[in-house]
Amino acid sequence: MINLLTLLIHYLAPDFYLIDSFRNDDDFLAVMLLMGAVVFLILSVIGIVLGLLLIFIIILLISGGIISASVLVGLQQKSLSKGFKTFFLSVSVLGSTIASVILFLFINAVKKWWQTDTAIIAGVISGIISGWILGLVMFVTAKKLVLFLKNKYTDRISRS
Repeated sequence: MINLLTLLIHYLAPDFYLIDSFRNDDDFLAVMLLMGAVVFLILSVIGIVLGLLLIFIIILLISGGIISASVLVGLQQKSLSKGFKTFFLSVSVLGSTIASVILFLFINAVKKWWQTDTAIIAGVISGIISGWILGLVMFVTAKKLVLFLKNKYTDRISRS
């Protein structure tokens, strides 16, 4: 009796299933695609946040290193001026080296003059040289500005 009932259900109603989701693969694939996209979006956001946090930590460590090295040079040389000179030179060499490497890589990507390694080395060398010159100019300018402001405000204080 069971075999006859099974045969009747199987041959007379072939589209009858208790769970229809096994036959409908399109919905399953769409849900899997959406779940994959959501997971990829969440992991991308987490990756970007962690990358930015890492960059921020590196910038803080470099800044702390530059400031502490400048203070130590100033204390060791017993000269506030040499500490500031070290600070200006360090900041300008670091900043201009980074900017110069990015500029050389961009020029190399557009013009294709050198290999990538050559562009990076040329960027580092020109960044160090231009940063050293810029640091000295900034230090001399800051020194003259401080002397100018000191003379200006000493005259005002002495007149009153």
